[in-house]
Amino acid sequence: MSTPGRRATGVAVLGVTLLMAAGLAAPRAAAQAGHLAACERQVGTRVAANGWPVPAVDLARGSRGDCVRALQWALVGTAFVDSADAPTFIDGDFGPKTEAAVRRFQSTYPRETGGPDGIVGLKTWGYLIPAAAG
Repeated sequence: MSTPGRRATGVAVLGVTLLMAAGLAAPRAAAQAGHLAACERQVGTRVAANGWPVPAVDLARGSRGDCVRALQWALVGTAFVDSADAPTFIDGDFGPKTEAAVRRFQSTYPRETGGPDGIVGLKTWGYLIPAAAG
């Protein structure tokens, strides 16, 4: 298997393992890892200041797709969105509810995320993914 193939598989396995450790049920953890892996296959990865590999894409209102679904799952995983709302929240559309949840997360961790601008860039991804993993 090529190095990128091994890395994608490793990221997916690591994602499932970390999310399961964070208390998410196996199907939910697999879905989160699947969206994150799909996002990273589409856009690649970059390394945050804390060493975590994160998607090489900035997201903001109007963004759509697997990367937004990965973001939305992470927001549910960090309890910035009630898990009961997950079925309607995780829709792959970065709309007003997603933006509000991102801003709440960024307001709670302004030093780590760069502040509440509602844009998910390197700093926010770098803190959100490990926070969702537990």
